[in-house]
Amino acid sequence: MEKLLTIAVPCYNAAWCLDKCLSSFLADPIPDALEVIVVNDGSTDGTLSIAKDYAARFPDIFRLIDKENGGHGSGINAAIKQAAGRYFAAVDADDWVLTENIHTFLDVLSDTAADAIITHFHTVDMASGKRREYRTRDVTLNKTYTLKEFTSHTGDVYPCAVYHGLTYRTEVYRDSGAVLSEGIFYEDQEYATLPFISVKTVLPLDVFWYQYLIGNVDQSVSDKNLVGRLGQVEHVVRRIFRCFHDSHDSHDSHDSHDSHDSHDSHDSPGVSDGAKRYIARKATESLLYYYVAAMIKNPDKPGGRKLAARLREELLEAEPELVRSVDSKFGMIKKMNRLRFSGKMLEFFKNPLPYSLYRKLFKKNRG
Repeated sequence: MEKLLTIAVPCYNAAWCLDKCLSSFLADPIPDALEVIVVNDGSTDGTLSIAKDYAARFPDIFRLIDKENGGHGSGINAAIKQAAGRYFAAVDADDWVLTENIHTFLDVLSDTAADAIITHFHTVDMASGKRREYRTRDVTLNKTYTLKEFTSHTGDVYPCAVYHGLTYRTEVYRDSGAVLSEGIFYEDQEYATLPFISVKTVLPLDVFWYQYLIGNVDQSVSDKNLVGRLGQVEHVVRRIFRCFHDSHDSHDSHDSHDSHDSHDSHDSPGVSDGAKRYIARKATESLLYYYVAAMIKNPDKPGGRKLAARLREELLEAEPELVRSVDSKFGMIKKMNRLRFSGKMLEFFKNPLPYSLYRKLFKKNRG
C-alpha cells in the first residue's frame, strides 16, 4: 500500500517515554498508509530495544534507523532520505499524537496536493497534565491557499506554523535542499523555515494532531538550558537570516531574468513573494527569541545586553530593514532587562492587559 505519511521520531535515551509515543500511532484499524521511522541516535539506555520491538511487531508501520549520535537534526536528516510517504513530519520521542485523529488526517492527505499542511496542537504540562490549545486563527480552515495568500492575511495565522504543527509534502521538502543543523538544539526553527523556500501552497486544517510535552527541566527550552546554549540559538538565527537573504537575492535575480547567477541550495530562482514574506517572519521571530533568551532569561543582565547588541549589529549589516522592523520590541526587551525581568515575570506580562499597560509605561523610553 502507498504510504501517505512518514513520521520521523528522533530518539536519544528516550526509553522512559518512547512507548507512549510509538503506541499513539496504533489507531484502530492499523493505519497501513502510515510509516513511522524511529531514528535511534546513539542511545545508551533501552531506546533501541523498544524501537526494535515495535518494528518486529508492526513491520508494516515501524522502521528503524540505528546510527551514531549526531543530534536531533541529524535524526530528521536521516529519516527524510528514506521516507516513503507522500508527506513528511517529525514527532519528538517525548511527545505523541492524538490517535483518534490519525485516520482523519490520513484521509485529508490522500485528497490534497498542498505543499505544507498546518494542524492545531496542544502543549501538555508534565506535572499537572494541563493542556493548552494552539490553533490556526484568522483564516478559513480546510482551504488550500497560495503561500502569498496565506501570508497576506492581516490576522495572526502563524501560531501553528511551527515544528509541532507542520507537515510537508516530501518532494517539496527534498527539493528545498533543507538540511537541518546537526549536533545542536533549536534546529526545530530551521525545520519550520528552510523548506518554505520551495513551498507554494498551504492547507491549514481544523484538526488537532501533535501533543507537545512541556515542563521537563531537561528540555532544551528550559530557561537554564536555553541560556547555556545561547551560541546554538545564535547559529540558528544566522541560518534563518541567511535563508532570507538567499531568497531575496534569488527573487531579485528571477525578476531580472538573469539565468547566469549562481545559486546555493537555498537560492533557486523559483522563490515566491509568499516564501520571502514567510521566511522574513520566521527570521524576526528567531531574532526576538534570541533577544528574550539573552536579556530576560539570562541572569547575567549586562552580559545579555552585550550579546544581544552584538548579534543585532552583525545582522544589521546584511539585513537592516528586517532587523529594524523589530527594534521597538528590542527596546522593550532591553528595558525589561534593565528592570531585571526574569523568564517567569515575562510569562506574566504576556497577558494582554498588563502587557499593553507596560507598553504605555515605557513608550517614551524605548531604545
